[in-house]
Amino acid sequence: MEGIGKNSVYHKNDPVYFEDKEYTDPKEYFKVVVNMIRSVYKNDPLSLIDVGCAAGGFIYYARRKLNLDRTVGIDISDMHLHQARRYMPDVDFVIGSIEDPSLKTLGMFDVCTCLGTLAIFDDIEEILDTLLSLINKGGYLYIFDVVNDYPVDMLMKYRTVQNEQGSGWQAGFNVRSIETYRKLFEARGIDAELNWVDFEMPFEIHKTPDPMRSWTMQTEYKKHQIVVGTGQLLDFKILCIRKVSY
Repeated sequence: MEGIGKNSVYHKNDPVYFEDKEYTDPKEYFKVVVNMIRSVYKNDPLSLIDVGCAAGGFIYYARRKLNLDRTVGIDISDMHLHQARRYMPDVDFVIGSIEDPSLKTLGMFDVCTCLGTLAIFDDIEEILDTLLSLINKGGYLYIFDVVNDYPVDMLMKYRTVQNEQGSGWQAGFNVRSIETYRKLFEARGIDAELNWVDFEMPFEIHKTPDPMRSWTMQTEYKKHQIVVGTGQLLDFKILCIRKVSY
């Protein structure tokens, strides 16, 4: 299940997570998603698959808060997964692409998470099919994505030009609207309950030398508006999907 698709311009960013902070300082949206899962399952045992898990930071945090009896992490980076296995040797980490329908062979889970990954891809219809195929009837899919309240979508390609070589064109920070998600589910006849939760950053994030590492600024509407070096003001939402039938 290796690879990321013939036409993808997504590149592995292996070194980004090579630090203990990935496990000692969980991302704020990890906390929100785990609280949402816990509000459903309480302390009952559940199975969870995290698609696009990077170095396993979300799984590491979720295991402290949820009663996970089976856990699988999927990512395209063997370096990320090597690190994840060192910290969590009892978790099943698998090299694979979110674009690969053979993920369905991993079985079905109570919960599937896909956090901060879909904004890389121009088309997500088949990806949604795969993600939904991974959860049991009555199970939940949680997506953390850049989402527009207005009925407007945007595809983003960027490159950094900080040094002589710069970078090639990369994908990231694509924006889809709530309306697009609604139509995707409606057109495909998917029987599911959708619930949207706005994500608000609770504290300030400072700039770093890397313009593609997000930071926050105060605006008229938000105290901690997330910003990135493409010039975008990023508005994130968590989409909670309960699979009624499929």
